[in-house]
Amino acid sequence: MKKLKILFLIIISPIIIFAQYSNIEQFKEFDSKPVINRNLKSSYLLNKYDQKFVLIDLSVTDTSSFISGSVKYKLLAKSNVDTLFFQFTTNITIDSVMINNVLCSYYYSNDTIFIFPNSTINQGAEFEPKIWYHGNPTSTGYLRGVNNTTDTIYHQTTTWTLSESFHLKDWLPCKQDLTDRFDSAWIFITVDTSLKAASNGMLSQITQLGNGKARYEWKEHHKIVYYLLSFAVSKYIEKNIYAHPSNSPDSILIQNFLYNNPQFLNDNAWNISQIVPVFELYCNKFGPYPWADEKFGHALCYVKGGMEHQTITSLGFLDTWLVAHELTHQWFGDHVTCASWQDIWVNEGFASYGEYIYAQNLVNQQTANDQMAYCHKRALLEPFKSVYVPFADINDENRIFDSKLSYKKGSAIIHMFRYLCNNDSLFYTALKQIQIQYSDSVITGYNVKQVFENVIGLNLNNFFDEWYYGEGFPIYNLIWNQDSLQSSWGDLSLNIQHHGSSTNNNLFTIPVEIKISYQNLTDTIVKLYPTQNNQNFNIITNGNKVVNIIFDPNNWVLDSLLSISQNVQITELNDFFILLGQNPSSNSINFQYFGGDNFNGTITVFDETGRKISENVINQNNFDIPISNISSGLCFVKVHGNHINTIKKIAIIR
Repeated sequence: MKKLKILFLIIISPIIIFAQYSNIEQFKEFDSKPVINRNLKSSYLLNKYDQKFVLIDLSVTDTSSFISGSVKYKLLAKSNVDTLFFQFTTNITIDSVMINNVLCSYYYSNDTIFIFPNSTINQGAEFEPKIWYHGNPTSTGYLRGVNNTTDTIYHQTTTWTLSESFHLKDWLPCKQDLTDRFDSAWIFITVDTSLKAASNGMLSQITQLGNGKARYEWKEHHKIVYYLLSFAVSKYIEKNIYAHPSNSPDSILIQNFLYNNPQFLNDNAWNISQIVPVFELYCNKFGPYPWADEKFGHALCYVKGGMEHQTITSLGFLDTWLVAHELTHQWFGDHVTCASWQDIWVNEGFASYGEYIYAQNLVNQQTANDQMAYCHKRALLEPFKSVYVPFADINDENRIFDSKLSYKKGSAIIHMFRYLCNNDSLFYTALKQIQIQYSDSVITGYNVKQVFENVIGLNLNNFFDEWYYGEGFPIYNLIWNQDSLQSSWGDLSLNIQHHGSSTNNNLFTIPVEIKISYQNLTDTIVKLYPTQNNQNFNIITNGNKVVNIIFDPNNWVLDSLLSISQNVQITELNDFFILLGQNPSSNSINFQYFGGDNFNGTITVFDETGRKISENVINQNNFDIPISNISSGLCFVKVHGNHINTIKKIAIIR
């Protein structure tokens, strides 16, 4: 009867699967609105216990993904426990299960192990389940779980793991809960003596077992999130170096497990030399390295980019930009983790911005500018989506780890936070405060906003609603005039028009910078504060002639600029999204749309008496409207679609 009850619970609570999106391009690549992910009703939520400790003890080779061994947990019952649940992959053999060294019965079905203690475990009691198993685990995501791969350049074979976002269960019986960290973790990996095993924490010892076997005993003494547990096994060579951050009393070991190939070391000599400077930079910018008493390091494997396992990043290639991205994760992602996968920006947006900080401080400002311009270019390809992952997409791993949104637009948002701080000292104070306030814990995007508000003293509600929860970005048009008929040059008149790329997010109130170039004076930058879609501003020039206007000269804001015009009549907001030409026309009227999205609507042509001549259904941004059946004279072209509803007058000549 007990088993039947459990099966019923599983049927009504389907297991939701997620995965880290990995892409070589990206180098791996809650407001009073905090919400609980209502979709996460999988069986592990029925586990009424806290995870205290895990001991993983596995035998691994570099020739296959086959593993064998055990996992032992120390758990604390939050209420009485008569049935224990673990998520686990299919296509594996469970050899036995014990609780507190006593064999017990279990049932294994649908990626879940149901374990039945011989007696109820009382609330407040600590208990220790242990599971022995062996086999070739089945992954539920691309290059997730346990992988056995051979590098295509240096031809070294490696067995390695990747468990983000919900793939620890692909190789380890587990509870996958971002809010329930282990207090500590030991990972013991037995391998042939010709191999090395890399994992989290400190290598406490290598125990020689005889028969050509050795056990690498790694111990993580700090808290750790489930998906950051990892191992990598190969014929590695160690290249160990030390960092000396100014905020650490001791040197910090950077333990690199690299391909044992002389060509690899030769090809990557410069990248290896850059690891320490990047590491020391981030210690200065983000705060002390969280695991200074253990290590930081890298393990090479055939991951398509990198994965930020705590204290030991898995790298597909040793590139400084990749190292910078993944190293940022040690602070943003590992030490402080997103509270749900909907707030993955906390992990990936900050790691992507770490690349900008690296370029700005260790390369040059122009390279950093180019990096941010690239982030903007990619983010502008998503005019209808938000950085915050909505419920509708929470099961879509490609959406969660979308490089254009979580990574690139996420990085652009942090750059705008820095712009609003208007003080780099305050900006980096906020980053360090996040590490202090949410140490070894989870954080939502809204919590990040609160930290910045407290540090800089600004209300960021509108900014967050527009840029984080809101879809798309603003599209600007700028018109400026200076009356040349006055005896002395007078005030500069600026008209700023903007519209959202998505009709669901139409108004953006972020201040914008305008660079004004004068005929005989040094250029100046003024900051304007739009509160409307179409707004006029007057700027005192003290009689100095303006020769040029540049919008957002330092590229702080993620935006699309259509045009800057001088001495033209201010038009309706609709008009700057479209172009109808030529005027006059003879054979056809060319329609062009510049709204940042795809036009979908109708274009209707009327003669000068108001008679409808044609109606064209348009789903493209560039279209030639035929007018061969219209006589010379005037015609009226009505454009209706997206956010456009306007009528233009065109002259026809024959």
